[in-house]
Amino acid sequence: MKYIIAVLIILFASFADIFLYRIDIIPVPPAEFLIPLFLVLAILKYPPVKVLDIFQTHSSKFFIAVLLFAIVYSAFSMASQDVLLEEIVLSLFTILLYLFLVQFFRTESNKLTFMVVFLSFIILAGSVWYDFFIGLPKYDVKLVDLVRKGGFGENPNQAASSMKFLALGILVFLHRLKTKRLLIIVLMVVTVFLTMSRSGIVSVILILIFGAVNNWDTKFKVNPSKLFISFFKLAFLFAGLYVGLVFFAGVIKENFPAFTRGAAGERLDLLIGESDQNFTSEDVQFGGRGALLIKYWNDFKDKPMGHGTGYSSDKKFNSLSTHNYYLYLAVNFGVLALILYLLYIVYGFKLSFKHDQFYYLIFIILIVFEGLVTSRIYFNRSMLIAVAFFDSLLYANIFLSNKKSA
Repeated sequence: MKYIIAVLIILFASFADIFLYRIDIIPVPPAEFLIPLFLVLAILKYPPVKVLDIFQTHSSKFFIAVLLFAIVYSAFSMASQDVLLEEIVLSLFTILLYLFLVQFFRTESNKLTFMVVFLSFIILAGSVWYDFFIGLPKYDVKLVDLVRKGGFGENPNQAASSMKFLALGILVFLHRLKTKRLLIIVLMVVTVFLTMSRSGIVSVILILIFGAVNNWDTKFKVNPSKLFISFFKLAFLFAGLYVGLVFFAGVIKENFPAFTRGAAGERLDLLIGESDQNFTSEDVQFGGRGALLIKYWNDFKDKPMGHGTGYSSDKKFNSLSTHNYYLYLAVNFGVLALILYLLYIVYGFKLSFKHDQFYYLIFIILIVFEGLVTSRIYFNRSMLIAVAFFDSLLYANIFLSNKKSA
């Protein structure tokens, strides 16, 4: 049974379940079949009484708080009943999935958990490469017009986000294996570059900087005397990547004319220095992240205690989401929810130092940045799997002591 659960986690993390549904291999949406199947199998495999101690993690407490906010704020929300129900159900499913994902990662062997994270990353990365060079079946009008490629993740930013977290999880296992670690890093960097996701590229840079500074160790071993050498290596690495990008830019433009049009062409020109725009030009346009930031910030100032559950998701009020998790909480649930999340982040930093978990520090840094560019990040299954994985490492000693005292 554990292997079936492992396969389902791989499908969720790589978005392969959604792709299989899109091309009619799986007849019903994952939310109506595969996710309930996962929960049923997980309950049979891991009795609920065995997961009760997971409620002590700071992530589970935060997810429960969000569920309570969604329920309470639905009482005066003007969003439609469908949107309200979706928000509450998603929050509930987030808690259930998190509990059993943590249980999987903390109880199964390192070999199996490694294979789950590794295969999830390889499948998603492989789908991006296939989509880039050959092209996945087009099953959506919007995807037909989308030049930038996201593989099974569909949205390039979503694919890049998932790949960086999955790659970080792999690096936890390979931190002592220099050659294999380097291969994963190169694959992560190149694949994220293929998506042309700016947030993905920035996140990759953050992973490389912090990982190199600590010599990719899982424990805190930052050596000030090695900082200069680490940054020199990174500068050399990025210089090589940039030269390679400039070299292959011509090849891409010649063999993939689609990448000379629209946002893909603009971003490619921007990366190789041939654009007359800057890094944030498209953000200030209508519907861009900058415009959305101003719009939702004004909404928050107008009603700092929140507009109610589903306000930012209901098309009656907003055509686009916040693209920012901090604003998602602030606009829908008010300043109290925002403060709670900031405390959650601060506590995550504190725990990484307390338990000497350097990769968890990198993970929290990525979470902080992810919240600036993505809304409702914890409703993303791949993201939730990453949270469960890193929390299982963070609380490993606590879980073990609880088991011995039970």
